[in-house]
Amino acid sequence: MTMDLELTGKRVLITGGSRGIGLAITKAFLNEGARVAICARDQTGLVAAAAELGAFGEVHHRPADIGVVGEPAALVDWAVDTLGGLDVLVSNVSAMAGPDWEASCAVDLVGTDALIRSALGHMQDDTGANIICIGSRAASTGAPRIPAYAAVKAATVSMIKSLSREIARRGIRANVVSPGDIIFPGGSWDQARIEDGKLWNTILRENPFRRLGEPEEIADVVAFVASTRASFMTGSNVLVDGGATTGIQI
Repeated sequence: MTMDLELTGKRVLITGGSRGIGLAITKAFLNEGARVAICARDQTGLVAAAAELGAFGEVHHRPADIGVVGEPAALVDWAVDTLGGLDVLVSNVSAMAGPDWEASCAVDLVGTDALIRSALGHMQDDTGANIICIGSRAASTGAPRIPAYAAVKAATVSMIKSLSREIARRGIRANVVSPGDIIFPGGSWDQARIEDGKLWNTILRENPFRRLGEPEEIADVVAFVASTRASFMTGSNVLVDGGATTGIQI
């Protein structure tokens, strides 16, 4: 017996949907029968991804930079016009700026908040609408060399927890899915693997399974959290990190 996630026909906007985790999330929703709109800053990569994704279902694409004032609202308006409404927002964009506080805050906090607020303005009450932010296990542990990134990801968890209480009366959910160390072609861990140096060996030792995660392993969790099967889940931070985070969430 299979579990029907009841995502068929759902209208989904996914930011950063052209590569890595975002690409896998897009495929997961398309495979569940959702109608999807994606964006990315790299138009060339976005067009190529959209061509690939077209084989899985209905997908629309538009270049966007969430860190630019006004772009989040414009993106949401476009998605709503294109899809005829909005049921699910997956905020997957990050500045990935390491120690750069200004860039990290502009994209991961200010831009993401603008995106969410715009999306909420188009979501219908009591219809299963929900928001998912992609976080990071860096928010739950010490992260040398990337303090700004870790801090804004921790702030994302707090932001979504507060938001979930605010919008619950509308019957809308909000959650965070926090990946651990994920490897995909062209990503930072893929480069570390190719170089096969000290960093790669260290990260393998830090992961109890002695491997890194695959984007699809995050995407499947995101699809479940967005589905009616998770209808009582809100304000949660779901760590999908292969047990690499040693602290306890209380």
